[in-house]
Amino acid sequence: MIGAAVTSVVCTIALAACSGNGMVPSSSPIAAPESQNAGAAPDTAAAPDTAAAPDTSVAPNNAASRDGSDLTSTGNDSIDGKVVTCATSPPQYEWIFEGTCTKITLTKLGANFALGKHDDITVSGSIGENNLKAKAIVYIADATNNKDILTYKGKKFPAYVARGKTFIYATAINQSKYVIIPKASKVPVLQYVISDGKGIPGKSCAAAVLTFSHGKPQWKPLPVHAKVKGKTVTITQYNAPPNFQLPPQTPLYFGVNCF
Repeated sequence: MIGAAVTSVVCTIALAACSGNGMVPSSSPIAAPESQNAGAAPDTAAAPDTAAAPDTSVAPNNAASRDGSDLTSTGNDSIDGKVVTCATSPPQYEWIFEGTCTKITLTKLGANFALGKHDDITVSGSIGENNLKAKAIVYIADATNNKDILTYKGKKFPAYVARGKTFIYATAINQSKYVIIPKASKVPVLQYVISDGKGIPGKSCAAAVLTFSHGKPQWKPLPVHAKVKGKTVTITQYNAPPNFQLPPQTPLYFGVNCF
């Protein structure tokens, strides 16, 4: 996910305004929708690292792994064999995904995540290095938009209409008071590993993030393409597009289309 993200996953893995104060100008490629439930004022003191790593859709071996005790991964996608969701507000806001959900503790070095199976689809991946100075809780959830995304203020979730078929969405929701800004490095900013027991609907896949301009939703494709291998595809984003961030208590939505 694909979603935010992590956003979004991780996407969105997030890979991170609907209308109002949180809106980024329409010329900015990436903006998360504005949450009506934001908590403390965001801390933006830490600036992103603008050094760019080579962009490629092919993930290196163990790309989501890093050295250091600061890297954590917390999952709650399965308890006693039952799939766990987080289809409430909080931790989700605005359009709520009723697919599987996991909670991670994100540090400055990033974190791995893994979601349980939903409609024969499993999503795992990582969120990369960032500007955090303290740990932050991030929830990641997925959905297929087949009656598993709740309406928000009477409006349906804006489907991603793109080449081929959009078969999975993901959302990443930052629960902290800090604005999380990715840093380009040798590891991915965001990575989603998606497997579908029914088979991926295409030979190649791409991803997009949902943005808002003057209150109107608009999907912005990410500059990534990945080849399908068997029933799995790995979406990897090394460079953070301008203004790509996870604001506090504000969902970042990702969509993945294959063709």
